[in-house]
Amino acid sequence: MGWFHAVKNRGKLLASWYDEGRILIWIADGSSTMRNVVIVDGFRTPLCKEGTDFRETDAEVLGAWVVREMISRCHRWNLPLNTIDCVLGSNVATPMHAVNPTRVAAVTGGLPPTIPADTVAGKNCGSGVTALYYGSLRIRSGDADTVLVIGMEAMSRIAVVYNRPVADLILQYGKARSFREKTAAALTLLPKLLNLKRYPPGIGLVMGLTDPMCDLIMGQTAENIAKDPALGITREEQDLFSIRSHQLAAQAWKDGLFADEVVPMYVSERNAYVERDNGIREDADQKTFRDVKPVFDRRHGSVTPANASQITDAAAAILLMEEEKARSLGLPILGYVRQYADFGYEPSCMGLAPVGAMNKVLADARLTLKDFAVYEINEAFASVVLGIRRILDSSSLMERKFGRYGWTERVGEISSEDLNPHGGAIALGHPVGVSGLRLAMTSLFELKRRNAERALISMCVGGGQGVAMILERK
Repeated sequence: MGWFHAVKNRGKLLASWYDEGRILIWIADGSSTMRNVVIVDGFRTPLCKEGTDFRETDAEVLGAWVVREMISRCHRWNLPLNTIDCVLGSNVATPMHAVNPTRVAAVTGGLPPTIPADTVAGKNCGSGVTALYYGSLRIRSGDADTVLVIGMEAMSRIAVVYNRPVADLILQYGKARSFREKTAAALTLLPKLLNLKRYPPGIGLVMGLTDPMCDLIMGQTAENIAKDPALGITREEQDLFSIRSHQLAAQAWKDGLFADEVVPMYVSERNAYVERDNGIREDADQKTFRDVKPVFDRRHGSVTPANASQITDAAAAILLMEEEKARSLGLPILGYVRQYADFGYEPSCMGLAPVGAMNKVLADARLTLKDFAVYEINEAFASVVLGIRRILDSSSLMERKFGRYGWTERVGEISSEDLNPHGGAIALGHPVGVSGLRLAMTSLFELKRRNAERALISMCVGGGQGVAMILERK
């Protein structure tokens, strides 16, 4: 089964049939062609922990920085900016002052205002991968030839939300006109502002990380996976996996492996450039991590801040283009965007949803895990990645957890050497709207170093979803 799409593009009537990850385009003159989507280039800013180097920088400002960097690269390629047909952005914690932050970032970053821009937000942690997919669909359908995809997330800037009675009083104060009215409103408001116990403000970050369908914060869903006796995940395993993430990320920086991926960003408030990821712990060891207490279940839990991803600020950009156009312009080709899949699962165990997404994308591509050289699975929590690997490698677990979806057979083993080979979100951070783009470019740069062909990336998504995408180099 598939779906049909028709569009008039550049004076020609195009019709496309999408089926099992392949798109065939029929042109009005009767000819047909496969439109491959390539990644010309991709990069990111450093990933900085919440409240540190980017704490005063809004999301659209982070996005504008990577737009400017991409414009600079376009100039070096002698690529006119109007070659870019549209900009798609990924941002989850939408700034209230910039409800389409992609548009703001694109224009303030220097792109002509004639280039349209849209923001993908509703896929939560999977928004970056989904934005890549949407961009590739526009190119494959013939609707566009070149799409700039950006991701931006300023988790340090997520707002605090006042209690409803306090918010009403603030609005009342704002509407007051005379000095007497303002004084009366202020005298009513101030006692409530100071009474945090009775009128506590809502912490926007906590609210955003809490699933309204199961009323669990994301760390509690990770605890559900860690406590599942069928999976048998221990605290020690989670800590060891997390230590590995920090050690690999630290080594990658020492070896200069992130040089192609990371561009420094100038922060005007600090009058300085930020050049490196700042959440990596080079001193990570078992004793240090063992001393960190669980926070989501203080008495019986095993998920801690040390074996969970870091709350982070960052931005990233990837330039997509139709393959023949990129070749005709003499542009570099970093890789190809291939199949994509998403999947819905129980919100209370959202971290296992990538198993379903990976099953779907492998089936669509008619591939197995053995066909991949690199795997990037987002390290939202150590228990999530451990649980995913365990299910994929066990027929009994697959049947127990995904049998009702028709999957009962073991998929295969993901080797430690090929999984997140330079660390992941536990060490680097998880700026939710950016992480999907980071996984894509990190895996493609690693394929280039290995002279290998294929990578599989996947992420769990708050709300009980998972996404997966296949990327290739030829």
